[in-house]
Amino acid sequence: MNFVIEFYRSRDADEATLDKVSLEAPNLRAALQGATALFHTLAMPQIPDRLRICDDSGSELYAGPADGAYPV
Repeated sequence: MNFVIEFYRSRDADEATLDKVSLEAPNLRAALQGATALFHTLAMPQIPDRLRICDDSGSELYAGPADGAYPV
């Protein structure tokens, strides 16, 4: 399954996208693990504090801290 990972900074009601990456993974948990690995390897202009994972159609599947804490 193809996922879109968006790394961003959030301040009050404002969001600034720092990077957006496509990622192939078998499920959401694997995509979140891949996003966590990308967080540590991508050269971004700032350190993101949030990430969003969407499917191909743009539906948001996960939004949370950039450290990749999996939702309970």
